[in-house]
Amino acid sequence: MTDVQAHEVECDLLVIGGGMAGMSAAGWAAERGARVIVVERAAALGGSAVLSGGVLWTASSPEKMTLYGGGDPALGQVVFDTYPDAVAWLRHREIDISPRMDVLHGQGYQIDIAGHIRGCATLVEQHGGYIMLDTETIELTRDEAGAITGALTRHADGDVLVRAAATLLATGGFQASPELRERFIHPNARDMLLRSNPVSDGAGLRLGEEVGGEVAGTNRGFYGHLVSEPRAWGDERLFVALSQYHSEHALLFNEAGQRFCDETRGDHTNTYETLIQPNARALCVWDRRVHESYATVPVVSIGVAEDKLEVALANGGKGIVAADAAAVGEFASAHGFDGEAIIASLASFNDAARHGWERQHPPRSEDARPIDKAPFYALIVHPAITFTFGGLTIDTGAHVLRSDGSRVAGLFAAGADAAGAYGSGYAGGLALAMTFGITAARSAGWTRKLDVFSTHPFAKATSSA
Repeated sequence: MTDVQAHEVECDLLVIGGGMAGMSAAGWAAERGARVIVVERAAALGGSAVLSGGVLWTASSPEKMTLYGGGDPALGQVVFDTYPDAVAWLRHREIDISPRMDVLHGQGYQIDIAGHIRGCATLVEQHGGYIMLDTETIELTRDEAGAITGALTRHADGDVLVRAAATLLATGGFQASPELRERFIHPNARDMLLRSNPVSDGAGLRLGEEVGGEVAGTNRGFYGHLVSEPRAWGDERLFVALSQYHSEHALLFNEAGQRFCDETRGDHTNTYETLIQPNARALCVWDRRVHESYATVPVVSIGVAEDKLEVALANGGKGIVAADAAAVGEFASAHGFDGEAIIASLASFNDAARHGWERQHPPRSEDARPIDKAPFYALIVHPAITFTFGGLTIDTGAHVLRSDGSRVAGLFAAGADAAGAYGSGYAGGLALAMTFGITAARSAGWTRKLDVFSTHPFAKATSSA
């Protein structure tokens, strides 16, 4: 990639952050003739996207987007409406993409994330732009009217002033900042495990707030998963391997031995519910039925099958295969949980599953079958964060807004730097990033269309796409 020698450069679009949102915006705009400069703090492009499972999915209808995403319906509609263009663009560029698959409460595709990121970088360079790695953005610059005109950046070789017609904040959220997690999510979030890249520490939020952008309020939620207790955390290969996706079919108990949520709402929701428990941990308990049906099968159809408990124990997790509920209680008591209460809670749950949920709180909205097929499995789990839902307030065009609802002229935000699309739930992180990256590029003026689906890709189940 091109080394920047000049102290001052100009471009059509400045993208701050080289992850899924930023590179999608950069590639989209460059392909349509924009001169783009991408500024990335890390030594390589990709952000958290290249650490993910690579599934580009979202809710299969606007109604499900609102129901399961829990955010602003208008922003959720942007994700749903722009998704066909995102998929068509990947195909147009011959990025590897799988057949369509069911994912949680939606559908999607496994894609070559690294290939997409590389391809976008190539488009940037082919159209006169370049990538600045290992480069920090110090501050955004403004004209006399307050419109954003670019940014001052800093590299080991010196400072570079980038002048841009439009600037996009796409630094990936603030999950790597303990202070911001505590401020915007929950006091327990300060010590949460990071299931993400270590660079996304709120730079975009800071930059936007400094020029008048509104920061969404506290308790905005986050996306993450419950993970087993690791011997050593930070190995990116373990982010998926130690995630206990099957918790939505299991039972979760806090240290007092009580269930505290409807587990069937999803492991990502269980992660937040566990975070706000005392000491931010839970005991995950399941039986042979759940183990064989969910804890030893891939979370998506083309994933890797592995025994989640075996992988957890091999990497320092604390768990047990138990012959009966009494053994689960003994294990729980030995690790700071109320084992007797867990035995009683398990019995109460099974009684309610057989005879009626009016006997049980909280009830289960989906998998309401008993957990009673020996052997039993128990694993201590902790919340781990992948990306944040809070950030800068935007409109449906990805423009950053002030507290009075007016736009910060020339400034956009996408992906985890923007708040509002998701609230209490989740409907796909890669799709959120890519669709709002494309939306920001379009709003900045790069609108020429390619051939897209004649209908939404989720409209007909007969397509192999």
